[in-house]
Amino acid sequence: MPPAAKRVRALKRHLVAAMRDLREAKRPDRLVQPRTSALEGFAAEVVRAGCALCQGACCRGGGTHAYLDERTMARVRAERPEADARAILRLYTEAVAPLGFVDSCLFHGPAGCTLPQPLRSELCNRYYCNGLHDFLKEKDEPETVCIVARRGAAIGGRVVLSRLPAG
Repeated sequence: MPPAAKRVRALKRHLVAAMRDLREAKRPDRLVQPRTSALEGFAAEVVRAGCALCQGACCRGGGTHAYLDERTMARVRAERPEADARAILRLYTEAVAPLGFVDSCLFHGPAGCTLPQPLRSELCNRYYCNGLHDFLKEKDEPETVCIVARRGAAIGGRVVLSRLPAG
């Protein structure tokens, strides 16, 4: 379902408050956290598919704030020094999922997170559910992965992914 206008307004208010907190910080340069590197290749494909299948269950806590705070704003401002506050606000509001899930993060759409990785909070950049975390810990990447999303006792979805041969 499309996001309710009041949820998008709540996101905007939250972002304005986070940018105000950044502006009022005594040492804003110390708030900049290094960004977690984005996953690539088959691992990124598996994570995208897993996040899409869960239908926002893991991202429920993100609500209308997506864990965005002055530390995230400090990093985004440092990476985009030419962007003013309005441009940054626009980056976030344009990334809101046009279709989402009830009670999940505004950025969780049918294909997973709609917020580009450089704009996400570090909590979101580093978090993986137990199944995805276990997959990413494996030393040897499997050729095929079966992802099953559960909602309580019911299976919410299933997908099988196979890695393309190198070359």
